Amino acid sequence: MSTKKLGVKVVTFVAALGIGLVAGAVTGLIGASGVMVIVPGLTLLGYSAAGAIGASLFADAIASLVVAWTYYQNKNLNLTQGWWIVLGSVAGAQIGSVLSPRIPDVGLGNAFGIFLLVTAVVFWVRGARGIKPGEPDSETEEHAPSGFVAALRRHVVASGIGLGLLVGIMSGVLGAGGGVMILLILVFVMGYKMHEGVGTSTLIMAFTAASGAIGHAMTGDLPLRAAAVASLGTVVGGRVAARYANRVNEAVLSKVVGAVFGLLGVAMVVQML
Repeated sequence: MSTKKLGVKVVTFVAALGIGLVAGAVTGLIGASGVMVIVPGLTLLGYSAAGAIGASLFADAIASLVVAWTYYQNKNLNLTQGWWIVLGSVAGAQIGSVLSPRIPDVGLGNAFGIFLLVTAVVFWVRGARGIKPGEPDSETEEHAPSGFVAALRRHVVASGIGLGLLVGIMSGVLGAGGGVMILLILVFVMGYKMHEGVGTSTLIMAFTAASGAIGHAMTGDLPLRAAAVASLGTVVGGRVAARYANRVNEAVLSKVVGAVFGLLGVAMVVQML
């Protein structure tokens, strides 16, 4: 092997490792997929979009398990209602991985970016007010959920599977583990506290991402070497970020989630312009 080729391989390895490190930090802090870091990063390194999406799902699955374990150690993991989302999302991820090559991603990317920005504002405002979604005082008669959300909470199995199916389809299409959407479901629909929502969403995301990665592997869109190197970075970044996130209070974590969602939303919209 020539010195030039060896240099290229080393640079690619270090870059993929760094990409994974940043993606893991995002997952550890807010329970979200690192897709908006890994996919653009690997694409710049010369991988196809489909291959980058497959690698992103693979890395998400590994990072999510590490992050979920950290939250479990801090007693911030609750799968009582989450298992139904797992069932729906795993099935949906297979559908999404089949649909992915057939759907133009510009419109989806812009829509998801705007969705992230709106969500960022909601979480930041809640953190600024000291309002912690899912706390007992939010379930008083004055603040009790009504209408559609109340109906979803009354039918946990049906709502969990149905919402999980939608998350899984979006996961397979966009190459994300679905952490953002799962977190929103757990916190705003199921009534989880912020820390529990992040911890539980990462574990559910592990199943969803693994299902999507398998789907991409079956279609030949999973570069294992790049996926493995990026995964190594996500393990380190995810563990460090998750340990920090478990030390801050609910209001601060809500602000952190809002800030990161905002940055990711802006990045995604700009990327699609």
